[in-house]
Amino acid sequence: MLEYSVAALLPLCLQLLFNRVLFTKYLPLGITVVIMIFGFDGLNQPLPLQIVAVISTIVGFLLGLKIYNKQKRKVR
Repeated sequence: MLEYSVAALLPLCLQLLFNRVLFTKYLPLGITVVIMIFGFDGLNQPLPLQIVAVISTIVGFLLGLKIYNKQKRKVR
């Protein structure tokens, strides 16, 4: 059960962290995917765990876009 909690929270937190720091749209997504695949051996995990991580990554990307758009408006 701990694996599913980590798979649900880690990509989301990584996406938000990198989006907040890097001020870009797609670079945080790429960095998060690389970390999840190579750092946590994501391709050899069970399929349900991979699905949870993908959904969490998508949610993190969408929340990151909101942060990006808010930061973009503040700069102007």
